[in-house]
Amino acid sequence: MTVQNNLSTDAQRALDTAVLQHLFDPNVAMIDVGYRIRDRRGHRLHVDETCVRVHVHQKLRGEAFAAFAAQYPERVVDAKRLDFPVDVPEATYSVQPWWPWYWQPPLNPRTRAFNPLVGGISVSNGLLTGSGTLGGLVQDRVTGDAMILSNWHVLVGGWHVFPDTPIYQPGTGDAGGPAHTVAHLSRDSMSQHLDAAVALVDGTRPLINEQYKIGPVCGAGNPMLGQTVYKSGRTTGVTYGIVSGIDGYLTMYYGGVRRVIRHTIHISQMPTGGQVSAPGDSGSWWLDVVTNCAIGLHFAGSNDPEFGVAMAMPQVLDALDVEIVPELLPERNVAGSLERYEV
Repeated sequence: MTVQNNLSTDAQRALDTAVLQHLFDPNVAMIDVGYRIRDRRGHRLHVDETCVRVHVHQKLRGEAFAAFAAQYPERVVDAKRLDFPVDVPEATYSVQPWWPWYWQPPLNPRTRAFNPLVGGISVSNGLLTGSGTLGGLVQDRVTGDAMILSNWHVLVGGWHVFPDTPIYQPGTGDAGGPAHTVAHLSRDSMSQHLDAAVALVDGTRPLINEQYKIGPVCGAGNPMLGQTVYKSGRTTGVTYGIVSGIDGYLTMYYGGVRRVIRHTIHISQMPTGGQVSAPGDSGSWWLDVVTNCAIGLHFAGSNDPEFGVAMAMPQVLDALDVEIVPELLPERNVAGSLERYEV
């Protein structure tokens, strides 16, 4: 699909400079372009000002910052050096699979086996111990085959995992086993700096274009600042947020290897607050609330403050050579249209 660059020339130049100067600083978690965050909790966004944002694990203030700046002047994020407004939010981001020792809501229906398969339910690679979210239905651009799109760390999860590995629904962290095999791993896009993968559905249970408790997906779209979005995730269910940052670069360790994830989207809480994501939501799709088009593939988050991080859906689809086939049927009640069963 057509990928749009929503950044001005000045913003793109400043972002590129900031990435070169700061991305591999040990205190830097992510760099993107977005709204200035006006409070520690991330509730207040200054939507009239776009900045290059250098997200740090620990923000120094007062005498501690003065001492740091004197010793390491090259590590200071300087608006004059970038010739563009800057912001330095404080947050630490991590991928969000669910492991069996985490707390989870009692009687979570999304951890059951579903027939048909839909987006927003438990899934995992059969070699993992844990679960993520089945993102949704995509179609191979060459063969037309139906495939599951989720994260690399959900459908692959290790450098030793090879194509054709079985995919379980529910995932292994939710008591899934060989009898729950619904697909086999096909390919991933980690080499293209995207935490994404697809698995070929084996036909034992059909996969339909539906997001549990939301409805059908009407295609893919480009993320934009200020967009109100929602997702259907294994752990938190349907949650809402605002796109507050785009075109980001994030560094994170996968199996002991530090990787750069590109084309990230930063998602902040709604003004009224509320949870954005939690462990187990990895792989869910962020949709525009107006169009129901998928704009991002969720893969990471921060719970203090509450933020979500996704990858722009157009770049994910192009990297994996797949498409979202728009649902042409009118929106229907998902809970009433699905038959859920336990295997």
